[in-house]
Amino acid sequence: MSGAESAEAPVGGAEQVDVPGQAGRARAGHEPAFTDFYRATTPPLVAFLVVRGARLADAADVAQETMAAAYRRWHDLDNPRAWAFRVASRALVRRLASAREEPVAEPPEPSPLLRPTAIENWERHHDVARAVTRLPQRQRQVMAWTLAGSTPAEIAAELGLRADTVRSTLLKARRALIRDLHGNGGDR
Repeated sequence: MSGAESAEAPVGGAEQVDVPGQAGRARAGHEPAFTDFYRATTPPLVAFLVVRGARLADAADVAQETMAAAYRRWHDLDNPRAWAFRVASRALVRRLASAREEPVAEPPEPSPLLRPTAIENWERHHDVARAVTRLPQRQRQVMAWTLAGSTPAEIAAELGLRADTVRSTLLKARRALIRDLHGNGGDR
């Protein structure tokens, strides 16, 4: 086996991994675009998943799995951000359905997936994040998509709902958050 062949051959019978730079012409020129996408999308994706009810470690795992899948399909994705949020959201639903709930009242541990400013921001808004987790499932879902920057029309398309249903659910979620955060009188 030549030096070039041994550098690309799987080690110990392991399956070969698609590594940037070794993928050949099929992905030529996509790495810088994907790198920019990854850096811009991963932190808000992790935050979105945490708001949806994931623990930070689970959110980071789901985000990484989603980004790996996005890289493999990069040349087929028309709207990578929407695709990533949709895929991650569905993966989280599957993970939460199969996992035992372990409530955590502490802020997340520092993670390389969240910049220090993102963690500080999360801590600053800890009460809001905790209040969102107390919303009914549909309201929490709509609020998470809203906090991730999606419009009611986009949320409706993602969740298979009517846009007016999303707006109504969002209004109920906002009112519930106001009651939760400021008490029934709204004076706190």
